[in-house]
Amino acid sequence: MYSRIFSFLIISTLLFFTISCANDETAELDPNMSLYDQIELLIEQDEYESALSVLEEEDREDPEVQRLLEKTHLNYGLNSMNTFDESEMRSRMNNALVQFTEVLRINPNNSVAQEQIDQIMGVYATIPDRSPDEDVLEGLREVGMDY
Repeated sequence: MYSRIFSFLIISTLLFFTISCANDETAELDPNMSLYDQIELLIEQDEYESALSVLEEEDREDPEVQRLLEKTHLNYGLNSMNTFDESEMRSRMNNALVQFTEVLRINPNNSVAQEQIDQIMGVYATIPDRSPDEDVLEGLREVGMDY
């Protein structure tokens, strides 16, 4: 009987540990990882704010940091667009536009960001009395996207 209870406790403990690890979606960053690998991991986990925080501490003039910032903002914008929750749609589209604007500040020739902005603004054009927030529109104008 004690062996059954002991076996049950061991299995329960292992199951609890497995479930706990599975629910911990954000892996801790290994300080020995390269900056590129850290950002790739955070993007993969949709941890864009964390990735931007890591990059904030880096030299923004470094070409690698510039590429990682561009990639992070682009992926953040694309992720913001992928929602089906109507109640959050406007705030997510505003965030997507802000992220794509940041991409264009870094690389004015990024065609993906330009296309996504055009797509979002095209949808807004079909909805009467709807538009992005004024500060979002101002950011777009600053990068040459006049809507």
